[in-house]
Amino acid sequence: MDIQSIKVDLIDWITKLEDRKVLEQIQAYKYRQGEGLSKAHKALLDDRIASYEKDPSKVVDWSDVMKEIESSQ
Repeated sequence: MDIQSIKVDLIDWITKLEDRKVLEQIQAYKYRQGEGLSKAHKALLDDRIASYEKDPSKVVDWSDVMKEIESSQ
C-alpha cells in the first residue's frame, strides 16, 4: 500500500470512528508530533530565560525546591 492509499484509508476510518477516546488519542499524538511548544509555553520560557540572564543569582536550587515541597505535604 503506497502512502496516499494509507492516508485515504485512515481518513475513511477516522471519519467513521465514534470512539471519543481513540479520537482524543489520535489528536494528542498529532499535537505531540507537529506542534512542539505552544506559543504560550515558548513565551513563558523566553521570559524566564531573559529573567535568568538579567540576574543569574536569583535562582532557587532544585534540592531546596524539593525540600520545600516535601515539607508542605
